[in-house]
Amino acid sequence: MPPADEVDAGPYGVACNYGGDAANAELQHSGEGAFIVEPYNPHPVLPPSDPFAEAPGVKALRHLANQPLPQTAPYPNQPLPPTPPNELMLGMLNYPLALHETDEVYRISESDLDRLCRFQDRTVLTIGTAQTVHIFRDCVLKLGIEHDYVTHIIFTIVLMHDRYLSEDPWQAPSTEETFHHYHGTAMFNKMLSLPMEEHEKDAMWAAAALLGAITIAAVDATTPEDSWPLKPDGPTDLDWLRMSDGKKEVWRLADPLRQTSIWRQALMYDYDSDITPKSRCPEVEALTPRFIRFFNYDENGGKDGDPYHTATSIILRLLPIQCTHSTILYFLSFIGHMDTAYKDLLHQKDQKALLLLAWWYAKMLDYPSWWIQRRAALECKAIVIYLGRRYMHLSDVGFLLDFPKMMCGFAVSSEFLRHVDQGREGEVGGGVGVTG
Repeated sequence: MPPADEVDAGPYGVACNYGGDAANAELQHSGEGAFIVEPYNPHPVLPPSDPFAEAPGVKALRHLANQPLPQTAPYPNQPLPPTPPNELMLGMLNYPLALHETDEVYRISESDLDRLCRFQDRTVLTIGTAQTVHIFRDCVLKLGIEHDYVTHIIFTIVLMHDRYLSEDPWQAPSTEETFHHYHGTAMFNKMLSLPMEEHEKDAMWAAAALLGAITIAAVDATTPEDSWPLKPDGPTDLDWLRMSDGKKEVWRLADPLRQTSIWRQALMYDYDSDITPKSRCPEVEALTPRFIRFFNYDENGGKDGDPYHTATSIILRLLPIQCTHSTILYFLSFIGHMDTAYKDLLHQKDQKALLLLAWWYAKMLDYPSWWIQRRAALECKAIVIYLGRRYMHLSDVGFLLDFPKMMCGFAVSSEFLRHVDQGREGEVGGGVGVTG
């Protein structure tokens, strides 16, 4: 693990300062996009010349308690570009898309053109960040015309989104969705194995972002009992987390901060000019002191190899922040900075590791986006049930489960409610969920 006082910017573009107490802690946005696609690498080392270190306008989120809710979007005066003209869309009819390791082709149909329109007018508004929406909407379809794997991946995420919005949102992926997912992913992985040419770089970054959202959204379970950690152990458990660090390699190869990149302006966005939305929650504040004690979080934590320290640090910094389309990167940093030891503990269903993940899921339940909601809801409930069956409610684990229980709609303890009432009566606009 990096030194206790700092860690480099991870696959979600958020650098974390772990030294000192949580109240003075920092999350730094470093410009990288939202998603990930390849296997985990626990200790990335960024050289001084790395684009992360050079990105201007990268400053810490400070004094969160004093920041009001945002009044405008990050691009208030920049309207979304229109759907590409009909001539461009119609010109793709019968366009041949290459397939993985075959000379056969897939020809775009009228139904596919409708899917491209849904991508432009609906799905792009739900992925990435508020700062990258306009690029997804204006440029990704054009990239797909030149790079067939991008179009396959566009079809995959649209068909997945269609399924989630259908009358039967729990249905299995269609043959079409599976077809495009296979060919898009296989062709993308093949491109990763080759030297990346300049004309491929923007397309590869777009594909990585879309595949990351697809990976998080791909949930087979339909009930908490069918979800990890309640379900029987299997070889694919937590596969979606094992995908969490490969985007760093795509970032290194594609270099979306290079001068000619279509992503550069959005990824260099000056986040310090934004007003970060805060979310003061008496229920969380009632539990935070016990949370800090339970994980033995202090300024010396992590120096002795504490596997919970990084995850605890990030959770404490996220508690006062409202998860929105503008702040989602900060929340995804929890995945991007997972230590190998912490991941191993998750696989072992360690109670502390599970509790931290449940708190992260509980925060994500406030973010109403289709690609994260199903996983967050099912697996948060599953963790709460799993731990609730093994620990008395008056234990530390049982008591700290009250926050995710509340967010899942489960009954909470009377002691928890009493602490919340006392906090509301005793505080007059005090802290934001973290004590010194």
